Amino acid sequence: MGRVTQRVDPSRLDGLVARPPRAAIAFVHGACAEAVPVALRREGERIWIGVDPSVPPASETSVPVVVLVDDGRYWFELRAITWRGHLLPEAAPGTGVPTELRWFEFLAESSVSWDFGMLREAP
Repeated sequence: MGRVTQRVDPSRLDGLVARPPRAAIAFVHGACAEAVPVALRREGERIWIGVDPSVPPASETSVPVVVLVDDGRYWFELRAITWRGHLLPEAAPGTGVPTELRWFEFLAESSVSWDFGMLREAP
């Protein structure tokens, strides 16, 4: 018997990313790790992250972060995608987005995605 996995191809979670029920970023601020909820918008391959203006990062340069989008209440409903990458200051992504947020474009460098409803034996 092989190992059991819940990992899925990130493209299987496109619907989750299109309408994320929950999204957050984690980053280092000073000597501490911070995690804050965010607004996430995606158009094609471009991803924007909206944060409250009072929350770091308030940088004019690239900021390394981890982005988490997740869903589900019960174990077999749990599914998520995490990306490691950088935030770049950017204008809001078009119309219909909260203008009171500070917007960043997110440049993903790597991702991990899982869906416990797709639990299976890996080859």
